[in-house]
Amino acid sequence: MAGIRRFLTVVSLIMAGVLTGCVEAPPTPSYPDITFKHLRPLYLDVGEIRIVDEFRPPLQRPHVEHELPVSINQSIRNWVQDRLQTTGNSGAVAIVTIKDASAVEKELSKETGLKGLVTKSQSELYEFHALVEIKINEISGSSAVVTAEATRSKSVPEGITLNEREKMYYTQVEALMRAFDQELEKNIRAFMGAYLR
Repeated sequence: MAGIRRFLTVVSLIMAGVLTGCVEAPPTPSYPDITFKHLRPLYLDVGEIRIVDEFRPPLQRPHVEHELPVSINQSIRNWVQDRLQTTGNSGAVAIVTIKDASAVEKELSKETGLKGLVTKSQSELYEFHALVEIKINEISGSSAVVTAEATRSKSVPEGITLNEREKMYYTQVEALMRAFDQELEKNIRAFMGAYLR
């Protein structure tokens, strides 16, 4: 009888191992680039548009730019490519400088004691930031400058899964870039109207 019980226990453990091996992790979702092709371009009376990238991600916490499924930096580059067009004035150059394209994680204090056991606290706060300057230089020496800045922040609960975190990253960068687009177009129209065609 003991032998049968031992045999059934072994069979149960083997079956549990087989079933555990069959459980697959949920697939990692892929996210499309954030682009602005659906919006009308802004035509600048310049001969060239250059991008200068001054932001260097540290690649270590609290910075999390390297974890984003779609980077803020690349989204800004997409904005320049999709929204800014030249009209061929070879005497002027538009220089787009990426000053900041950061995503930073901040630890939040959690509930302790009995309340902490029954409360699902917000464990981290993520702050997303974009700052860009556009300067038009002419051979004559005259110039025009505009800047645009956008920020977004989002807290997440403890126990959030990797896929949920990546989805939050993407949603926040998408919202950040929508705000960035609106701010920069408004400033270009207000302060670079002489160069718009």
